[in-house]
Amino acid sequence: MMDIALILDADAPGFHTQASQINQFLQLSQLTAERLELWLFSDEAPQNLPRLGGEVAHIRWVSTPRLAEVRIAVLEQMRHAFEPRLMLFAGDEGGEWATRLAYRSGGSACCAVEQAQINGAECRVTKAAYGNHLTAELAMTREPWCLSVARSGAASVEVVPSPVAAQRFEPANIADTAWLLASISSPQPAESPLSRARYVLAIGEGVGSAEQVANVQYLAARMGAEVAASRPVVMNAWCEMDRLLGMSGAIIAPEVCIAAGVSGAPAFAIGIRHSKFIVAINQDPQSAIFAQADVGIVGDMHEVLAALSKAL
Repeated sequence: MMDIALILDADAPGFHTQASQINQFLQLSQLTAERLELWLFSDEAPQNLPRLGGEVAHIRWVSTPRLAEVRIAVLEQMRHAFEPRLMLFAGDEGGEWATRLAYRSGGSACCAVEQAQINGAECRVTKAAYGNHLTAELAMTREPWCLSVARSGAASVEVVPSPVAAQRFEPANIADTAWLLASISSPQPAESPLSRARYVLAIGEGVGSAEQVANVQYLAARMGAEVAASRPVVMNAWCEMDRLLGMSGAIIAPEVCIAAGVSGAPAFAIGIRHSKFIVAINQDPQSAIFAQADVGIVGDMHEVLAALSKAL
C-alpha cells in the first residue's frame, strides 16, 4: 500500500475545517483505502481528533515553534524517517509548506488540488484554473508528491473521543532561526457565519440597492436562511464583507442554496458548487447560474422571494 501523510496544525482555529477538507479530498480521490498517517503540530499530546474516512495507521505529533522555517525543517526530518509517497496539506499555510518541502526534497508540488489519482509512479491531479473557467489536469512524476487541497464546503466531522494513541516525534535538531529578528502572527479570521448554515440565500447585483438588501434579509429570516452575497453586492457596501461567497470569500455546503439575482460568474460559482440543492432565480433565461442549478425560476427575484417566504 502507498503511504500518505496528512499534515495538520492541531492548535490552529481552523483545525477541524482543514481536516474536513482533507477528508473530502481523500474520498473524492478514492484514496481512503491507502495507508494513512496523521502528522500533527501540537503543543501537547492530542486529546481528540476528527474521524477521517480512511483508517489511520499511525498518529505522530511534534511540538515546535510556530515558525514556517522551523516546521518545514521538521517535516523534512519526518519525511526522511517515514518516507511517505504523498503528503497532504490544507489551509493558508498548506500551500507554502507543500511548495517549499517539495523543492527541498526534490519532489513535486501542486496547490489547491481538487482530486488526485495515483497510477504507479505517476500522480495525476485536477484543479481549477484561469479563475475557475477551466479544470486543469496535471501529471506529477517526482516523489514525494506534496499537495495542498482546495478549499471546500465545511462538512461536519465526528470527533474521536480521547485518549488518542499518538507517538511523539523528537526532531534531531531545530532549525537555526537567529537570522529572524521578529515575527508577528496575523490574527486568525473568525469562522464565517455561512460555513455551517443549512439554508443560504445568496444574492447578486440584481438585488438593486442597499434598501432592497435589507428587505431580502427580512425575507431570509422568515425562511430560516443565512444571507450571502456576490462580490458586486459587497463592493457596493450593500452588505458585510463576511457574507462574501466565492473564490475570495466563503465556500459553502448547505442543504439548500437559493441564488437570486446572481449571474453565475465562475468566481462566484465555486462558492456554492458543494450545495446539495441549488435554486436559481434570475430575469435573464440565458443567465449562467441556471447551468449550475437543480431548479431554475425565470422572474423578478423580489417577487419570487416574497412568494417563497409566504409559502414556507
